[in-house]
Amino acid sequence: MISLVFAAALLAGAADQASQAATAAPAAAAPTKAAKTDKADKGDMVCKREAVLGSRMKERVCMTQADWDQRKADSRADIEKSQSVKPLTF
Repeated sequence: MISLVFAAALLAGAADQASQAATAAPAAAAPTKAAKTDKADKGDMVCKREAVLGSRMKERVCMTQADWDQRKADSRADIEKSQSVKPLTF
C-alpha cells in the first residue's frame, strides 16, 4: 500500500516537471519586452506625454528614438553652458 502511494507521488512529480518544461520552453524561445527595448531601432517612433506650460493637460509628443536622444543631449548641453557662463563684472 505504501509503495502504491509512493509510486503515485513519483508519477505526479514527473508530470509536474514535464508540464513545467513544456510551458518554460515557449517562454524561453520568445524574447522578452525588455530585450526588445534594449535592441530598439533608432528609427522607431516613441510617444511620451509631456506637461504643457500653463495647462493641467498633458500633451502627447511622438518622435523617433534618435530625435529623443538628440533633444536630451541638446538640453544637457544648454544646462551645462548656462552653468559655466560667468556673469559680467563692472
